[in-house]
Amino acid sequence: MTNQSNEHIVYAIIAFGILSLGGGTASIYVASGQSVATTTTTIQASDFVTVPIQQHLGDNKNDIYAPGFPFRGDVSDHFNFTIDSTPNKDGYLLIQIYGSYFEGHTISINGHNVTSPDSNFGNSGSSNWATLTVLLDEGVLKQGENSIQFLRNPNTEDNFLIDNVVVNWKHQFPQQ
Repeated sequence: MTNQSNEHIVYAIIAFGILSLGGGTASIYVASGQSVATTTTTIQASDFVTVPIQQHLGDNKNDIYAPGFPFRGDVSDHFNFTIDSTPNKDGYLLIQIYGSYFEGHTISINGHNVTSPDSNFGNSGSSNWATLTVLLDEGVLKQGENSIQFLRNPNTEDNFLIDNVVVNWKHQFPQQ
């Protein structure tokens, strides 16, 4: 049965209901030869988790005074986060960062390099906070435990702070 024929049945039921508002009982009949089929509608949903990173990457811990951001040099700690649904399609990151230049740094999620093809994850300027967006390909995120890590390009003098990362993904809710 096509959606168009389903629409005609719905319109007929609505019209019959309106005509019978004058009282009495109403009966609804489906024409013989037609079956009422149930279909599953899929609803897309979006979800997120905030991962507090709060680390300082760079070649000199004295370049940025940030006592709440432990200095880690070229490699951040691994940060784990849990996704409680099955991600489908792509996702994205929102990263709060201070003092970064386009210097070839890398973001790794579950062992996948998720930075742009030229290995640049953004530029916030020398004395500015910025929110960077990084698009994630399908299959990078998984249901369950995930891990994120930042790797500084050691061939630069870039020093920067990473505050929070918001990981966003899509998933489905089957509806009946």
